[in-house]
Amino acid sequence: MLNRRRLFQIMLLSLLPRLAACQPVAATPSSVTHLTLWHGVNPPPNREVLQRLVDRFNQNHPAIQVESLYVGQGDQQIPKILAAVVGNVPPNLLWYAPT
Repeated sequence: MLNRRRLFQIMLLSLLPRLAACQPVAATPSSVTHLTLWHGVNPPPNREVLQRLVDRFNQNHPAIQVESLYVGQGDQQIPKILAAVVGNVPPNLLWYAPT
């Protein structure tokens, strides 16, 4: 007859594979790196030029995709930047030119 210690060891060994199956599955890394660019380029014709440059970059570098977002100029940008940093979601790239 098995003693308690031996029975406990057998039960523990039988549970280990089941516990290993409960591990979270690692996410497969994406082959595309997505970056966010915040800028304050103005007037709109200049923004269009910047967007064409970003589009050209995205075409030439398919593994890196940049999303360009206008977030206002100078003083309009500061609260957005601070809120993003405090919220731990800052942009990857920031073009800040104080006025």
